[in-house]
Amino acid sequence: MVLVCVTDQDACDRLIFAGRKLANIEHLDLQVINVRPQHTQNPASVEAVEYLFSISKQLNAEMVILFHDYAPEAVAYYIEHHETNYVIVGMPPDPDQSVFITALEDHFPNLPVISVDEKGALQRVRVQLEFPA
Repeated sequence: MVLVCVTDQDACDRLIFAGRKLANIEHLDLQVINVRPQHTQNPASVEAVEYLFSISKQLNAEMVILFHDYAPEAVAYYIEHHETNYVIVGMPPDPDQSVFITALEDHFPNLPVISVDEKGALQRVRVQLEFPA
């Protein structure tokens, strides 16, 4: 399966489209996951999630919404219980500082994490954390 991780922004639709392309190439199922804080009450984010749900449905992907206060933990749990071949995420401002990507790579060192830039281009992410000596 290709697992696309989305936030509550309309612009995450590019991640779902990229995930569909990869899933088609690899002949895999496509799933979309959104982790929301347990006590979220932002109406604008609800509209964005509904939009992403409709895009997922149009592209024959199941969208799962989890309620958890720490997204990396929730996604890791999901991956542990669902056979996942690729994870797609948005392009972080600084990949070397992404707590989310680092947590996924720590839990699943052999699972490819692929980021999608603003134009829809995919690239493999590998966080190299450097600790001061």
